[in-house]
Amino acid sequence: MKTIKPAILGTLMVPAFMFAAGSVNAEESTTMEATYLTKTPENTFHADALTGNQVKSSVEDDEDIGTITDLVIGEDGQINAVVVGVGGFLGMGEKNVAIEWDSLELTKNEDDDDYVITVNASEDALEAAEEYNRNEDEDNK
Repeated sequence: MKTIKPAILGTLMVPAFMFAAGSVNAEESTTMEATYLTKTPENTFHADALTGNQVKSSVEDDEDIGTITDLVIGEDGQINAVVVGVGGFLGMGEKNVAIEWDSLELTKNEDDDDYVITVNASEDALEAAEEYNRNEDEDNK
């Protein structure tokens, strides 16, 4: 009986090792190759089409009420919010306010080459809004 026990154990171990080896090979074979673009796809834009642009107020005759300084992007690649610098003068005393992406309206200008970004809020409303702080900024305080 002693010779049967190691033989049975060996027989059970071989499929386990084969399964483990097959799992490693399966993981390696599912890795996707990188794909590349040669031009901007339709209905997309680059981040710099937003950053640095003025946000206009749709309730104040399209007055400039702030400048987009950053984007908040989720792990899924979707823009969650834009960070807008409001208030201050020549960059001094300015604070950042994050406006949810769905609150913005993007349209093309008359030349169809730049975006006009509007929000249904006044400059006073943005200046009264709570300041947005990046998580890294809070860790350094």
